[in-house]
Amino acid sequence: MTSSQPDGSADENSLAPAEITERFDELEPGDAVTVNNRDLIYEVVETDDYAVVAEAPDGHRVTFSQNLQSGGWTVNEPVFAVEPVEE
Repeated sequence: MTSSQPDGSADENSLAPAEITERFDELEPGDAVTVNNRDLIYEVVETDDYAVVAEAPDGHRVTFSQNLQSGGWTVNEPVFAVEPVEE
């Protein structure tokens, strides 16, 4: 995975937690998405109010989940950007 920042950290292009939530809310199973400016494209498998399950091309599944106290999203690192991928 590559990032626009060498360490994968957030930058001035980071989205607000409410914007990230809005983008996750718009996703449906079958949609393609990238997270944190990485080249890896995930396919959305399942969604609910506080989580999105997605699958990488190699079959590895990850769960993006919302912290209900902070409103932020995580997947082994804080999520600071979400971009749908047009096919």
